[in-house]
Amino acid sequence: METDEELIDFVERYSGLSIYEIKKKLGWSAGRVDGSVNRLIKAKKIFIKVVERNGRRVKLVYPSDQRPSDLISIPEKKLERGNPLWGREATFYALDLFTIGVARRNIEEWNQISVFSESVPLTHEGGMVSFKIPEKFYTFYQLHQKHSVLTINSNNLLITVSGDIIDSIEE
Repeated sequence: METDEELIDFVERYSGLSIYEIKKKLGWSAGRVDGSVNRLIKAKKIFIKVVERNGRRVKLVYPSDQRPSDLISIPEKKLERGNPLWGREATFYALDLFTIGVARRNIEEWNQISVFSESVPLTHEGGMVSFKIPEKFYTFYQLHQKHSVLTINSNNLLITVSGDIIDSIEE
C-alpha cells in the first residue's frame, strides 16, 4: 500500500516522532496515520514506545530495526570528559524499580541500596566502550518491552526505564 510505504520511509528518516507529529508533518488525517501505523505494526515493520510527556501518554513511532537491545555502546570520548577511563568491567546496580546504575568501579553507596548487582566485561573497539546488559537486569526491568533512557552522570551511567513498547495490535 502506497500510504504504508510512504510512512515507513518517513519513520526511518524521522524516528521517535509522535503520531500527532507525523500527522502534522505529512499533512495526513489522524485516521490515515492510525490505519497505516496499525498495519505496519502487524507487519512488524515499526513499533511504538508509549512514554509520558508533560503529564500525557504519547505514542512514539520507530522502525523495527531500532528495537531495544541488550548491548550498550558509548563513545569513549563521552566517558573521558573528566572521568577516569573505564577498564575491563562495569558493575550494574538495580537501584530502584525504574533506575539501573552502571559504574566502572564498585560504589559502596549503590551496593547498600541496590536489590542486586552484577559485573560484566567491557570491550573497547573503534572508539566505543561496549557491554551487554546482564540477563537478570534485562528480565527484571522488562527492557524488551520498555522505553529506556541512558544518561552519563559524573563517572557513572544511569538507565531510566519507563513507558511501554507496543509491537502488536490486539484484534
